[in-house]
Parts: sequence; structure tokens; C-alpha cells
Amino acid sequence: MNENDFYPDNTNTYKRLLKISQNLQPKIKHNLKIGIIVPPSIFVVPTGWEFVHTAPFEGPSVIASLLKGIGLDVVILDERSNFNPYALKGGSLKGLDFIGVATYSDSFPYIKKTIEIAKEEEPKRPVILGGPLVSSVPELIMKNTLADYAVIGEGELTLIELMDFFLKEKQALPIYKIKGLSWKNEQGKVIINSRRAQMYNLDAVPLQDLSLWPTVQKEGTAPEIYMTFSRGCSGNCSFCFRAMPLLRYKSPQRVHRELKQLKKYKYRFAWWSDLTFVESKQRVHKFMDEAFSGIDFRWSCFTRVDGLDLSVLSHMRDKGCDIVMYGFESITKEILDYFKKGVTEHQIIEAIELTRRAGLKVGGLFIIGGPGETKESLKRVMGFCKRFKEVTRVKYLSALPGTALYYDALKKGIIKDELEHLYFLAREHSVKEDEFLQFTDIPEETLREAYDKINQQIELRPYEYWNPSNRYLEEGQKFKGRPNVILAT
Repeated sequence: MNENDFYPDNTNTYKRLLKISQNLQPKIKHNLKIGIIVPPSIFVVPTGWEFVHTAPFEGPSVIASLLKGIGLDVVILDERSNFNPYALKGGSLKGLDFIGVATYSDSFPYIKKTIEIAKEEEPKRPVILGGPLVSSVPELIMKNTLADYAVIGEGELTLIELMDFFLKEKQALPIYKIKGLSWKNEQGKVIINSRRAQMYNLDAVPLQDLSLWPTVQKEGTAPEIYMTFSRGCSGNCSFCFRAMPLLRYKSPQRVHRELKQLKKYKYRFAWWSDLTFVESKQRVHKFMDEAFSGIDFRWSCFTRVDGLDLSVLSHMRDKGCDIVMYGFESITKEILDYFKKGVTEHQIIEAIELTRRAGLKVGGLFIIGGPGETKESLKRVMGFCKRFKEVTRVKYLSALPGTALYYDALKKGIIKDELEHLYFLAREHSVKEDEFLQFTDIPEETLREAYDKINQQIELRPYEYWNPSNRYLEEGQKFKGRPNVILAT
């Protein structure tokens, strides 16, 4: 065992990544072009939060920056508002030497058809998958698409070594030695290499390159951005898939550098998509003082209801936070225990009251229909939402691939076919009319009625972060529909 087994960042590949992250003006060195496809989602968001579908995603922005740092010509094909993969045919894919596809839990049918179209045009052109869906069930996705490669988990180090392989660089590893990679051999068999250890030092992650997003190229601005200062989570919720389970942080200096660099795109709002923003109160205070120093913007974040106090929430407010999104999920002990949330109804109420005292808005999220749900527990949730109208979202329980809940549903026969389940996930709008998995004995009609009553109790007004009062508007439509194009299995 050598030192790299203890310090997985201490590798030549990591050192190259660190150099890439420090170079903001890379030059094209190779006569090769790669396109990154970002698929659409039918997930419905409340009015005022449409930026969830339009702001540049952090993952593709980082990967684009990495590939440019290697010396490749890169384009981002933002298909989030185009639900028809056939629109790519005969145009957007031409001239690309490689195709990368971001994979999300509700995007499988689109991904599958897009790859078929790409392979029909250029059968030998490599298609590389990345993102949470393929990381959660790589063999299932690889076997049921024409993709050639899949990067599992963190993509930066694996992608550098995969590009070395393609470019036949001197330091290139044999394909079977590239950690964190799935691939197909000449016989079409899916191979999954050994997993790659998570990076310890996230300061080596390249800054996001927003210049390749078509809307940014057209408008010159990105009013809203996605950001993270960490990867992973210390929690272990049964319904949550964590492609990078161990909790790692970027330094305040690294985050400040990125916030300053991206200001040239005139962002006014940042969505912090860390799984848990307040994991350490001391760390959050430090980030507020150092990473956010001298930068004017509004922002929102996800966090747990435990581990909070008035001081940290007030500090967040003073540094531009408008709304804190909490995953309440349930107020029933049995359901919370099944979800492995490790919190109580009392802690949920305490978090709401603390957040109100700090002058911040609360965005509470509930899941109904979980194991242990009863008619009585639904009534309690309805009463809770009537009392605390800041609850902003309710949805049926969804079994995401790779989660403990998913494997439990397979074992119990609730999910009967893994492939069909991918199509089921692609039909979830997160509205009352959705199909749902039945984890309870509650009649479907009763569960749908509860959804509707909860939905009518909760916050109905859209959010505008540029409103000087930083509050919800007086009136507004709650939801806008999304197209529903699901391709046949």
C-alpha cells in the first residue's frame, strides 16, 4: 500500500486537474470537438422558480471547463426546453468527434433515443454518459442504451484519464485501469471498473465555464446561477441517491474566486444546491465572512432542520439569503424513521420558528405516501400545512435508482421491472395527477385528495428575488405546465 491509497488526491492526474482549475484562458490543442447534451425535464416548478430549468447547470459547466482545459473544442447543447430528441437529427450533432450526455433520474427515454440518433449518424463516434442516473445504476443504463462509456460518480479525474486514452497520450492508462469508468468491450459486454475514491481537496475542481451555454452566448448574462461549496452529505436518507456520499468542502477562498469570476455574467441570484448547506455552523459563518465578502447577490439553499441557530440564520440573511428550503418530508415518526431522517416534528417546528425570527422565508418540502403513511398521518400533515403556510411543495414518494428505498421496493415487488421504472420516473411531473408507487394500504383516491388539500393550503405566490422587499408577490399562479414527451420503450 502506497501513500496514494491514503491520499487519493496525491496523483499525477489530480495535479493536472489542479493546473486546469487555475487556468482561466485555456487554448485549443487538439483538432477534436466534443458536445455535451443537457436533456429536458418534465418536473414542474412553482411560478417564479423557472430558473431551475433555465439557469446554467453546474455539472456540465464544470465538465466543459475541464475539457477546454485539456485543449478540446467544446459546445453545450442545451436541450432543456426541447423535448423532442429528433430535433438533434441532421444538424446539431454534425462535426462532433465525441458526445457527452448528462443523465438525470427523469431523462432516460430522451437519453436512450438521443444516443440512437447519434449512433445512426456516426456509429463509431464515442458516446460518454455522466451524472447521477448512470452513476446510480450503471449496468442497467449501459445495457439498455448504445452508449460506449459512462463516468461513475465524480467525473473530473476519470474524464482526464479517459481523454488521455482517446488521445493516445504517453501517460494513458489501459481502459480497464481507469477507475470510476464503465465501458463496453468488443463483444458489447458491459465492464465496470473499480470505483474511484472521492477527492479530498475540491479546490481542484475547475471553475464553471458559462460562456458555452447558448442563452449566455445570446444574452451575455446569466441572471441566475447554480453553485455548491461541498459534495456529499453526512446524512443517509433512504430516498436520496448520493453519487458522492462522503462530505467534502471547497475552501472559502476557492468559492470566493468562483463567485467573483462569474460576476462578469451579471448574476443576481445563486441557487446553492449542496445537499445540506448548514452542516457546520462554524463553517457557514466562515463562508459568509470570507467566500461572500464584497459580492452582492441574493441566494437560496437546501438544509436540514437540525443543527441550526438564530446566529447562523441571521448571518445568512445579512449575506443575501432570501429563503431556506427544508426537507421536512413528514411529521410522522414512523415515516421519518423509515426515511432515516434522524429528526422530529418538534425540530421541524423549531426550525420554522427560528427561520421566521431571522427574517427569512421558509420553503418546506413534504413527501406523502411513504411506508407507514395512514389516513390519520395525512390529516396531521394537512393540519400542519394549514398552520405553517410556508410549506412550498408536496409530492408523492419516488424511488430513485440506487437508493435504499429503491432496493427495498424491488425486494417487495413494488417495482416489478427496473427498466420500466425508468420510464415511470420520466412521467413524473410532481403534480397531483402523477402516477405513484403504492407503498401503503391507503386508497389511491384518498392519497390524491390529500395531495390536493395540502397543495391548496401551501404557499401559492411566486418568488421574485429582485423584488426589493425580498418577499413573495401578492398574487400569482402556482404552477406552469411542462411538455410531456415520453418515447416508447
